[in-house]
Amino acid sequence: MQLIRSCSWEEVFLSWYQNEGENPNWIKLAQERGFASWADWRINGYAKRFDCANAEWGIYEIENPSEVIASWYGGPFRTWIERFYDGAITKTFAELADRSGILEHKGVRSISERYPRETMITALELSDGRMMVIEGMHRACALALMRKEGRPFEGTLKFLIGKSSLSTLPPAGENTDV
Repeated sequence: MQLIRSCSWEEVFLSWYQNEGENPNWIKLAQERGFASWADWRINGYAKRFDCANAEWGIYEIENPSEVIASWYGGPFRTWIERFYDGAITKTFAELADRSGILEHKGVRSISERYPRETMITALELSDGRMMVIEGMHRACALALMRKEGRPFEGTLKFLIGKSSLSTLPPAGENTDV
């Protein structure tokens, strides 16, 4: 993992917005959950809970990302906890790649067949060294699935990684307090 350059939380959030902030489905979901907008939902429902503004952010280039991400953890998102983590707070992406719900997930399958090189997955490195993906779960699952199926991603990918002082992240999503 090689640091390309440091960056601000605002730059990280802009990348997140570019990935999903104007998607009508995400906007609708945010409003259904009682938030004024996509940004309100992501800031108050996730970023503040994960203390993202106080992390030390950087853009990193990672060789063999399918191999590397297999040992990273999925974020503590309530929907994922219910559907894919068997009630645990998190699972590694190697574990997720063994789940039938991921193996059969049309979105993850589609991404794994045509991985979007230009996007960046966002993760926090917790104080105990664990890497926790907080944005880009489906893309991370796709990379782990590619590894599992013997067709790992060739080359390097860029990731947004924040070094956090937190040792754990609280569950977020679904019933996140507004």
